[in-house]
Amino acid sequence: MSSKSTKELENRTPSSGSEKEDGLKIIVTSFGYKQGPPPLANVVFDVRFLKNPYWVEELRPLTGLDNPVQQYVLEQELAQDFLESMKVLLSKVLPKMAELKVEKFVIAFGCTGGQHRSATLVEKLADELAETYPAYNIVKQHGELDKSNDAEDHAGTADGAE
Repeated sequence: MSSKSTKELENRTPSSGSEKEDGLKIIVTSFGYKQGPPPLANVVFDVRFLKNPYWVEELRPLTGLDNPVQQYVLEQELAQDFLESMKVLLSKVLPKMAELKVEKFVIAFGCTGGQHRSATLVEKLADELAETYPAYNIVKQHGELDKSNDAEDHAGTADGAE
């Protein structure tokens, strides 16, 4: 693993506190298709089928880390159905991956900009996986949001312009 990967993972420890030494590591990540191809992952889901909060003026400057965006995305029946289907699928796949001693399983969600829909689904699914599978190490990553945060950290301040 590269030092950059290690640094990135250290910044995304599960909400339960420390990283678990043993067991399956599940990385749930968001990305934006307009930024390039999807990241390397075991499974990639294009969630552009959901209504886009970007087109709601008051939600546009927010991200999937913000409650109003999460509510907008998750109140969609299609989002709820999709998440339920994901949980059924993962209930079959993840225990088998752990049994096979696979170290890491990556789930990637992509939307247009990687800021609203995909970030919301990462937050929701990762939280639910952490609750359902306490023995697994669940890590959240947000490709586009993390880049924004890194740029803000290096620039000192951000003017909020996209």
